Amino acid sequence: MLSCLPLIAAIIAVVSLAQPARVDTSTSEHAVTNAATFDAVWTTVRDTHWDPSLGGIDWNAVRVELLPKAEAADSNDALRAVLMDALSRLKQSHFAIIPGELAATETPHDDKATAPSTDDATKPSAAPPATRPSRASREGQSGAELAFMPRRGAENQWDAIVVAVQPGSSAERAGITPGMRVEKISSGASDAGSTLGERLPPGDGLERYERAQIAHAATTGDPGTTRAWHLEAIDGSTLTADVTYEVDSRPHTKFGSLPSLPTELTWRHLDETERERWSATNHEIGLISFNIWLIPVARPFDIAMDTLRSADGIIIDLRGNPGGIGAMAMGIAGHFTAEASELGEMKTRDAKLQFKTNPRTVSSAGIAVTTYAGPVAILVNESTASTSEIFAGGMQFLKRAKVFGTRTAGAALPAVTMTLPNGDVFLHAIADYRLPDGTALEASGVAPDNARPYTRADYAKLGDPAMAEAVRWIAAQPSHRN
Repeated sequence: MLSCLPLIAAIIAVVSLAQPARVDTSTSEHAVTNAATFDAVWTTVRDTHWDPSLGGIDWNAVRVELLPKAEAADSNDALRAVLMDALSRLKQSHFAIIPGELAATETPHDDKATAPSTDDATKPSAAPPATRPSRASREGQSGAELAFMPRRGAENQWDAIVVAVQPGSSAERAGITPGMRVEKISSGASDAGSTLGERLPPGDGLERYERAQIAHAATTGDPGTTRAWHLEAIDGSTLTADVTYEVDSRPHTKFGSLPSLPTELTWRHLDETERERWSATNHEIGLISFNIWLIPVARPFDIAMDTLRSADGIIIDLRGNPGGIGAMAMGIAGHFTAEASELGEMKTRDAKLQFKTNPRTVSSAGIAVTTYAGPVAILVNESTASTSEIFAGGMQFLKRAKVFGTRTAGAALPAVTMTLPNGDVFLHAIADYRLPDGTALEASGVAPDNARPYTRADYAKLGDPAMAEAVRWIAAQPSHRN
């Protein structure tokens, strides 16, 4: 099962990578292609959505309303807008149009990660909705991560808070630290910039993910460009920092008709300074971080577990991880469960499929081992979606892990892709996914086990409050060693 990706959502709605070519709308051939494309999307939803009633939507009326607009669309960009208008009526994740030029993009020649080919029509996937334009996967990175927090005493007003800064990044070199509030980002002295936190979608369903995408868009841009960040520190002092957006140098993977995506897994033991800072000096704690569920991370995860097997606890960082191949959740979870245990159930219109952990009793070198029995903490945020939610929610349900961070995206619908008559690719959900007790992850997401929500002051003081709480929790657990 392929379970895709909010990252794609940052790419999918993109059509403004270049000026869209205008076409002669007087030609019947173009109108016919547009109509065929619209009907392919409309019919596919009607025939494959797991809920035949589509939640009560009058799908026939949607066709009557929007088919003429699709036929009259004078560019692929305009046609995609009509299609997304139709799909938005479903109010569900994993419905998106991937521009054909992005889907056809090959993995750059310098990439080290590869993935096997796949038959798109038979590989379920999962990805949050395309909500706004962004750059392709080689977008420039600032090294800072933002999150929107409700402004005290103001209804539907938000503050953009720096919640993480990557070591060695342009943002760190510019003096940006967690807990700072970003007032605006401008591209030059004469540019007034955009004030962050205005006109954000209210609500606590998929709106969480949309706000996360807006925050992500603010931290990325064309590689090599410099923007002025206007910030306020926790003590009220201000800073204007010039941040240069640097090319994303991570290996990228091409999977089926999806765009080339960054694919990276890292692992290490927390160093003494980190453990001392978070009150776990005498504990050995392993940290595994990966940004997507694709084949190239599977073996590195196995190798990481071989090395970290003796640790007092393991932290798995899935913040910003938008999903990937859903079946991988069963194998990864199997490193931590001695018996096959149910993570949840995928339900299509005609069938059900249980997701069960696959206990891993052999190391990456083929040596018999026991599954890891120590405490496991999983870190999540609003950009944690799809397969990451299946894994985190399932492990939490099994009481095999504690989850720390902020509530996840709530975008966990298995989906597949198909090529449309105009050459674009249609990503569409074909199933619902629920935890073993029937709890839906769609819209609700996975709620963390934090003692309380994190504040701006927590980020300023601790740098990474979710990591700090996870470390302290592990340090408080009984030793699993013999």
